[in-house]
Parts: sequence; C-alpha cells; structure tokens
Amino acid sequence: MYQYHLFPMLFIFILISFVALWDDMAFKLLGKHKRKKALLLGVANLVAAILIEDFAWFVNRWLMPLADDPKGGKLMQLTDWTSMHLGAIDLGSFVIPNWYLVALAIATLAYYGAFRKHDRVD
Repeated sequence: MYQYHLFPMLFIFILISFVALWDDMAFKLLGKHKRKKALLLGVANLVAAILIEDFAWFVNRWLMPLADDPKGGKLMQLTDWTSMHLGAIDLGSFVIPNWYLVALAIATLAYYGAFRKHDRVD
C-alpha cells in the first residue's frame, strides 16, 4: 500500500462508509437492531470502496499508461502487489487477485445483512 492509501484514502473511506453509524452514535436515532444494520452497511461500503479504488488504479494504468511505467498498458499481473498476498487467478493477459473474490463475498454478505427485511418496522 502506498502512503496515500494509509492516511487520507483510508480515513475518507472509513468516514464515508460508516456515516449512518456515526449519525446514530451522535444523535441516537436508530434502535439497536438498526444500528447493527448500519454497522453491516458500513463494513460493506468500506470493503467495496477499497476494492473499487484498487481496481480503478489498475484500469488507469491500463488505459492511460505513463511513459516510464514498465507495466503500463497492462491490467493486474502476478507480480503486482495486489496479487502477492493471497495469490491470483491467471487469465492469460491479466489476473484476478483472490482477495477481490474474498472482498466481494464479504461485501455481498454484509449488504445482504444490512438490507434484509429493510422495510420492517421495529
């Protein structure tokens, strides 16, 4: 991860992802059940934001390569940092990092939990 990931980007992602939870904590608007749903929504938003930001970085490298970038014009490769920790599925000209699949599963389950029976009145 680069420094812009660790400080401003992660702070922004957390702040925006958990806005419903911060609102409830500040004003006590939601009941306990809704607060859990707000937490699940925050987790789903945070995971989705990290996944989308990472993918967007590689799409930018692919579509608008810098002249001095040796991997410019390519999507994710096995040698990229995003593919190193959990591995990746090789599709020939690019790879899909395994953490993308894990993150997608976590976000999907968290969104499901957050919006399951969302119209129920407590």
